[in-house]
Amino acid sequence: MAHAEYLRQEGGDDLEVERIKSDWRQMDLSEAERVMLEWVEKLTVAPSTCNRSDIDAMRAVGWTDRDVLDIAQVCAYFNMRVRIVDGLGLDVDEWQIARAKAGAENAAKLASERGVEMPSDPWGVR
Repeated sequence: MAHAEYLRQEGGDDLEVERIKSDWRQMDLSEAERVMLEWVEKLTVAPSTCNRSDIDAMRAVGWTDRDVLDIAQVCAYFNMRVRIVDGLGLDVDEWQIARAKAGAENAAKLASERGVEMPSDPWGVR
């Protein structure tokens, strides 16, 4: 949840944030974004399976070596942060939950205005 709230904080569209939280694969993304997210997911879930072909795929869609390093560092930072917070059993602050719910409410309004479905809520925030 917190990662999506950072995107919302940076000016992300509330409906798009909800879509990302639900399933980024359903998003209208560029090939470069899709390849990057596939690699970041693999780096998060099964890092020992990452290899040179993953980096070659990133380069093939335009990511530079510096981009790849930056993406890996951001991924590693958030993974470390989540593992520390979850591992210590820390709770999400009420203000974070309130902000997520407010964003979801605005996303529901946007979905209605745009005539699209509201994404599912896999984290049970709404």
